[in-house]
Amino acid sequence: MAKFHDKRVLITGGGTGIGRELVHRFLSEGARVVACGRRPGPLVSLQQEHAPLGPRLMTIECDICDPQDVAAMAKRIDGAMGGLDVLVNNAGVEERGKLDDLELRAWDRVMNVNLRGTFLVTQEFLPLLRKAGRGANVLNLSSSLGSVAEEGTLAYSVSKAGLEMMTRCCALDYAREGIRFNALAPGIIDTPMQDRSKGELGYQEWRSQMEQLHPLQSIGMPKDVSAAALFLCSAEADWITGVILHVDGGISAR
Repeated sequence: MAKFHDKRVLITGGGTGIGRELVHRFLSEGARVVACGRRPGPLVSLQQEHAPLGPRLMTIECDICDPQDVAAMAKRIDGAMGGLDVLVNNAGVEERGKLDDLELRAWDRVMNVNLRGTFLVTQEFLPLLRKAGRGANVLNLSSSLGSVAEEGTLAYSVSKAGLEMMTRCCALDYAREGIRFNALAPGIIDTPMQDRSKGELGYQEWRSQMEQLHPLQSIGMPKDVSAAALFLCSAEADWITGVILHVDGGISAR
């Protein structure tokens, strides 16, 4: 039997990159998946790609920074699925810059999506996770930059460090209820988030430079992250909570 047979899974930022790969993998393991995103285009193409699966995939356009949008999404999911077993907080944005050149607008955008959005979604869906009972769990997508500093990444790195502490705090706060909280911290993953850097350097030069950053001398792919995600969200990890699992080619070992 598939590992997530009939489990109900919500993935934020599910239209592109790591989120899209997570949708594919959870569906392949029998889950009923909701993919939410801010832009309708990627969600439409995702729905078309999985049209044969019919009602096992639902897509919802949602701004996770808007409490009303998030509340409406929770109500819709509860009505359609009767609860939630797994929440994957994957949505995130990046703005580069140092303290002296980072605009407040950019700082606020990163904090709003990466922290406020995750807080709002998790808070709103906590009652549905409680209804699912022991074994329900939340997976937050952090980054190696949450613990390993890099020049010019102030806002993003701070937001991911905060996300990791949020994960640990919630793991303790809800352990007695049997709701698990974990996080993944990927290194450089070949996704659309890297498109600007690829355009500036050229793909081959970008790839060469990024490979050198990782002790394993390779760049991560979305499938590397999704494999770890499925483990942490599965019954095989029922005694794991409060963990930040680095999927980063060895960056965090330095």
